[in-house]
Amino acid sequence: MGIKDQVKKAASTVGAGASKAGRLTQAQVKLTSLQGAVGSAEKELGQATLELSERGELQAPALEAPLTRLREAKAAVAAKQAEIAAIKAGSDEDGAAAPDAGAEAATEAPDSGASAESS
Repeated sequence: MGIKDQVKKAASTVGAGASKAGRLTQAQVKLTSLQGAVGSAEKELGQATLELSERGELQAPALEAPLTRLREAKAAVAAKQAEIAAIKAGSDEDGAAAPDAGAEAATEAPDSGASAESS
């Protein structure tokens, strides 16, 4: 086999590898897009479930714990937002109370991502 044939063979191998890499990248991008669509659908389902539960139209024992965690997390977020607003406004008269309140809210806040994402 001549040098020209060896170069052609090497170029063909490189071309095939590049084509495979391109297809792989394209498939990975599509997978990421599909995973995003699944996440959006799950979020939409969760919002609908919450709304139905709040209106009393959906009651299921399996939903009680996740709904409680969500309500507690939302309350912790609201409390932290109020604390931040107070700090920005300069109305934090008792400087020692704010960090304690933040630590208490942080310890009470549930691990919101662990159980929801593993489903």
